[in-house]
Amino acid sequence: MLSRATQEGLKDTGLYDKGVRAFKINVNPSASKIKKAVGDFLYKAITNKVDEETLEGLKSTFEEATTYTKQDKRAIAALKEEIKLSISGKTKAGALGGEFLDSIHDMAARAQALIFKEGSNACYLPHANKIVTPDKVLQTSVFHEMGHALNNNGGILLKSLQKARPLAQILPGAILLVSLLNKRKTTDQQNENDSKIQKGADFVKRNAGKLTVAAMAPMVIEEGIASLRGQGVAKKLVEKGSLSKELFKKVKQTNLRSFASYALAMATAAAGTKLAIHVKDSIQKKYEDKKLAKLQAKNN
Repeated sequence: MLSRATQEGLKDTGLYDKGVRAFKINVNPSASKIKKAVGDFLYKAITNKVDEETLEGLKSTFEEATTYTKQDKRAIAALKEEIKLSISGKTKAGALGGEFLDSIHDMAARAQALIFKEGSNACYLPHANKIVTPDKVLQTSVFHEMGHALNNNGGILLKSLQKARPLAQILPGAILLVSLLNKRKTTDQQNENDSKIQKGADFVKRNAGKLTVAAMAPMVIEEGIASLRGQGVAKKLVEKGSLSKELFKKVKQTNLRSFASYALAMATAAAGTKLAIHVKDSIQKKYEDKKLAKLQAKNN
């Protein structure tokens, strides 16, 4: 029922006519074993204990995890297209590279596919204009991803919010770095002869928590809008009898958990940044007080 409802939802919203397609990747338990297999291999490599059994185990795990079905290959093709377009920034026709570059894109797509085969991720690919979800896991998130597709294929404002996502992932780290590298504490006074760079660094440090929230807010807002729009699509399908009320309830629960996780991440990042600055300033103050005490003792 969910697969049919997904296709109907894409057509009802006009997304299908805009090229949006939804693909699935079969979940494979072996995919979740790769990290452990690689970790064991690296540990044995460092301790010089790599043997034939270790190599065979690693090879076997990779072979099992990367056994792709016809369904998987369509999703991998979408991931590959996303990688090409995101790197080249060109049209689909101009995104094709040489044979070597194409093989690199293919390997990267297959590596990304492992996350879906673990059943730990579902996403909308904005450049390829495709949706990829793991089969039998996170399936109700397809409407949330449809909401992202609606945002990306909609007005300038919603597109801008979605394009701000990379900045929302980079800026919090930059804000924290600038704050920690600034030797001046938040309690120190601003000097009139300070350079513009110093004034800017002081402003960032004093307002680090607020700036972190501001940096991540566009991403959180876009996530919320995507959930609401996707939920709206699902609700109309329930009214048409194409989606059961039980599945719709799961859609709402999935959307709520998803939005809550992003909101919590924003709050945690802001609080963590402020705490890190407080700890750094406290350590610095103790060091400065100790240094000053030694200087005064020497002068006396």
